[in-house]
Amino acid sequence: MASDPASAPAREPHPGNGRRAVLRALTGGGALAALSLTTAPQAAAAAQHTAPAASSDADPFALDRFVTSGRVREYWIQADSFPHNAVPNGRDGMTGMTYTADQTTYQAIGFRAYTPNWGSPLPADLGPYGIGPNSGIPGPVLRGEVGDLIKVHFRNNDAHYKWPHSMHPHGVRYSPDNDGGWMADDAKKAGTAVAFGESYTYTWQCTPGSVGSWPYHDHAAPQVPPRPATSGGTQGSSQGSAKGGSQGGGQNGAQSSGAGGDAHGAQSFGGGGGMVGEIGAELGLFGMIAVTDAGTPQVDREFVLFMHDLSAGDASGRADLSLCNGAAFVDNAPTFTAKAGERVRWRVGTLGNSFHVFHIHGHRWQSPAGWVDSQVLGPATTLTVEYREDNPGEWLYHCHLPAHMMRGMAGRYVVTR
Repeated sequence: MASDPASAPAREPHPGNGRRAVLRALTGGGALAALSLTTAPQAAAAAQHTAPAASSDADPFALDRFVTSGRVREYWIQADSFPHNAVPNGRDGMTGMTYTADQTTYQAIGFRAYTPNWGSPLPADLGPYGIGPNSGIPGPVLRGEVGDLIKVHFRNNDAHYKWPHSMHPHGVRYSPDNDGGWMADDAKKAGTAVAFGESYTYTWQCTPGSVGSWPYHDHAAPQVPPRPATSGGTQGSSQGSAKGGSQGGGQNGAQSSGAGGDAHGAQSFGGGGGMVGEIGAELGLFGMIAVTDAGTPQVDREFVLFMHDLSAGDASGRADLSLCNGAAFVDNAPTFTAKAGERVRWRVGTLGNSFHVFHIHGHRWQSPAGWVDSQVLGPATTLTVEYREDNPGEWLYHCHLPAHMMRGMAGRYVVTR
């Protein structure tokens, strides 16, 4: 794997009257990101009092051209299956509720980075330009600079389910052969459903429009998860996979459960017993792509946070959980730390059927809409927040949908002097 990218010298933002010297806050993977990225990075960093706006002379039809830097960033990634307890200490530090391991343990699948030829897992690197904990959920941070090629050698080692898997990127440029998205009408297309024990190499380009935070995830064939025994001792359904024919059973989604719920899946995440789309991603096969350019500010801390949901029906009958990086509830979800005076960057992503609201207690940042302390994220979208830390204390970060918070989507953010 290539070394971490060299960052541009730190730039001091233009002084202003705001409480924080915010560098910039961009939403990735949506219209706001596209608008923000049409402006010069220096201008985005300097804006303090008004919401960033798209340049009036920006050409919406301009091509996002790739000009190679001649550098290839190479990763050896493996999909591993493993038992995973989302609440290892058995307690929610916010509400005081307790849980048993059998309620919160499921068979997960996660991406891990390895030495060349999948020799051995790489050690954790929690620095601002590292791959992260490399524990599987989320997968390693894949990094590139504008002009780089990201080459990913992927191997499927899902020894538990033995399902096919793939890697599908957002934000970078790629050809159809490097998409990783499975379709029933071309079911044997290479790289879209890599069988257990097999491998495939993807090549992605980092263009100027790729700067920001983007998810990557499994996008292989839908699968029918193994169902737990019912109270009558029978199986709900057996394992199966998409064969290109008609889909049996109910359609998975926020509305399909008999339990009902709001339009964003606040009541239930579960399916109706049929095939589940992107079930590999639900069980942990996802990660972050971070692309920088010469205008990307240096930071002292970078936090990668995924907000995602786990359906009890899709995870062998355990409780519905709302997770932060594969863990649920305060003191199980990651505790992020920073010091006053440090430059901090959050790369926040979402996956699943639900909308989420990212909120940090005691903090504000500037968005395209102005100063905020909460931002809405739809499924498979991202948010990049950068600021200089100035508020020591122990704080909560969480999804502001109460049902999601009660199902575990909350953690601590600790700032020291």
